[in-house]
Amino acid sequence: MRLIPWLALVLIVANLGFCVWTQGGLGESLPPPGAAQREPERLRQQVRPETVVVLSPKAASAALAQIAAAEAAASAAAAAATGASASGVVQTLPGPNRAAPPGDSAADRATPARPR
Repeated sequence: MRLIPWLALVLIVANLGFCVWTQGGLGESLPPPGAAQREPERLRQQVRPETVVVLSPKAASAALAQIAAAEAAASAAAAAATGASASGVVQTLPGPNRAAPPGDSAADRATPARPR
């Protein structure tokens, strides 16, 4: 009894069955993988999906520039309303190649604070 030809025949039949199943050949009794929607709740959560517009790269760049200009104008208006200059506000973050805020050096962090 030769085992290899039988094993090869079983593997070929299994591969053919798998191929038929993944192509939807077994109908509704055994649906193929991915036939059902994976996240139907996302479809129900969409708000006005018909308003989505696909833009060309040039139009998208123009839209982003327009948004950035509007945000800059809003920021300048807010700074003018509070009396601060938009260019006078600078934030420095500790990290490589950046100045650390005063009192935030490695020596300060290594020394534990003593209660008073």
